[in-house]
Amino acid sequence: MKLSVVIVNYNVRAYLEQCLHSVQAAMRDIEGEVFVVDNQSSDGSVAMVRENFPDVQVIVNTENVGFSRANNQAIRQSNGRYVLLLNPDTIVGEDVFSKVIGFLDAHPKAGGLGVKMIDGTGRFLPESKRGLPTPQVAFFKIIGLARIFPRSRVFGRYHLGHMPEDRTAPIEILSGACMFLRRETLDRVGLLDEHFFMYGEDIDLSYRITLGGYQNWYFPEARILHYKGESTKKSSVNYVFVFYNAMAIFARKHFARKRPDLFGWLISASIYLSAAAAILTRFLNRTILPLLDATFVAAGLLLSGGTPSSGRDGVDQVALTTALVVLLQAFFGGYDKPVRLRHMFHGVAAMFGIEVLRSWITLTPLALSDVVVRALLIAALLTLSRALLHLLGIRGYKLRPFDRRRVLAVGSREEAQGALALLWQTHYGLGRQAVLGPEVLASKDGSQRLKRSLAEGRYDELVLCARDLPWRSIIDAMETLRGAGVYFKVAQPGHQAVIGPSSIESLQDLFILPTHSVQNAASRRVKRIVDVSMSVVLALIAPVGIWFVRHKGNFLRNIARVAAGDRSWVGYRGSGAQGMRLPPMRPGVLDPLMVGGPVDDPRTVERVDLTYAKDYRAWQDLSLIVRGFSLLGGA
Repeated sequence: MKLSVVIVNYNVRAYLEQCLHSVQAAMRDIEGEVFVVDNQSSDGSVAMVRENFPDVQVIVNTENVGFSRANNQAIRQSNGRYVLLLNPDTIVGEDVFSKVIGFLDAHPKAGGLGVKMIDGTGRFLPESKRGLPTPQVAFFKIIGLARIFPRSRVFGRYHLGHMPEDRTAPIEILSGACMFLRRETLDRVGLLDEHFFMYGEDIDLSYRITLGGYQNWYFPEARILHYKGESTKKSSVNYVFVFYNAMAIFARKHFARKRPDLFGWLISASIYLSAAAAILTRFLNRTILPLLDATFVAAGLLLSGGTPSSGRDGVDQVALTTALVVLLQAFFGGYDKPVRLRHMFHGVAAMFGIEVLRSWITLTPLALSDVVVRALLIAALLTLSRALLHLLGIRGYKLRPFDRRRVLAVGSREEAQGALALLWQTHYGLGRQAVLGPEVLASKDGSQRLKRSLAEGRYDELVLCARDLPWRSIIDAMETLRGAGVYFKVAQPGHQAVIGPSSIESLQDLFILPTHSVQNAASRRVKRIVDVSMSVVLALIAPVGIWFVRHKGNFLRNIARVAAGDRSWVGYRGSGAQGMRLPPMRPGVLDPLMVGGPVDDPRTVERVDLTYAKDYRAWQDLSLIVRGFSLLGGA
């Protein structure tokens, strides 16, 4: 047998399915076998593999045993002359296996081989070729010199930045995301070291391959796509500790005998500095817009004399006004991603109302024109901060509404229309849509023609239909069109899902929709704030309000139940939520359809529940509570 492919999976069902489709295509005319080792996934991955890929050998673990041990389980059962360790979030071209096997057959001293990897945006992944993380190399990476001088032979050695990405050459370290290994080499140097739970095992094995007298090669003639959530991983504190703990294991194993003090210091410094950087990065990612809003509003009010007081009292009033502006923006969704200006204006309108109400309650004379001017000033400053982030191209702060995304699909009309229909559901609508046939990429200048079409139509997303296009063409298109300013997605056969970098859009998996869905932590927090605050308001006005409620006996009980967290004021319509696997939510006193009258059509109910789940807004709950006030005594 020529090749054994080993894939370790943990809760990435959709990516795994796509990967296995591409592996199947690449295995044609090659005698081989495929293993999937599942580390206790809970997303139906095992059932999917057994149903859709009956020839794949599945090893089901009852616990998450880690990457190294899981790979070793399959390697010990495999029979191939070569073994490929492959991540489930990859796509391999149809010619990858045949090209690599041909190279390895011609180079008997090649113990391991890595290929050229691109990410989901078409950009080259520098970890495709790496140098050994010696103390000097590690130090340059830790202090940032590797990032500042990526192509330097001295400072950029961690990713061998001085070596062209399209040159076949011996290297020191392979990436575990796609690692071809010679069976003979594994028999001599051993399998993956199971002391490494995750990360570092590829570095350790690569180093042992070279110590065993073999070579590791970088082979860019074979290319794969690797959906690597690098920004998410490296901004995670957990990632930092797991990664650098793996580096510590590697250092102690191979270098500590020579320089124990140096390595101990380096690893400790790496962990704490990188953890601090990760915490700071996460903080800035989440607070950049509120901080910018607070800065602009405070500066604008001070410079414009936008407060009636002066001196210390004026500064305090500016601080209070700024804090209130930020809080209202958070409450009304002004900081949700993607950014929508209408949510910002809702917060400004609430600020205007509070100012008028405060002057009325305190009997403070306040000219309405002054309140209007201040509200307009605040709105202009908040718009300016969002426009600045938009112009800087910071991810998540584009001002184009999510439901007006312009999408170009490449594939047969049936597949393309099916993908666009799915995107319409998960995007909450679309803007301009167009379809190009699969033949556009089959022509010699296909990628250039596609690039022109994208530019002329100013499209935001490019959807490539996997049923109609070779995997190699999909990878080619992404690499050629990198920098075109579009978001690449791959539509799976049968309109089951559309996969992009860090996104899977499927009606059966609504929990993975963007951050404004009802299951998001921020949305759950805001929804609970609405429930509690409205319970307080309704309790205060109950002596009068109860006379406007139909079922008066349940009104006070519902107030208590919502305040206690047993129910919510607004919830799903009913059973359709379970059928579509919508995010769980407390039962609602009201639902989005009750206010408009009884509706029994199951498809209408399903659509309304879907819309509510994926585009939750606090303002919508408040509106439904006001319009459905008479129904608040419902069971």
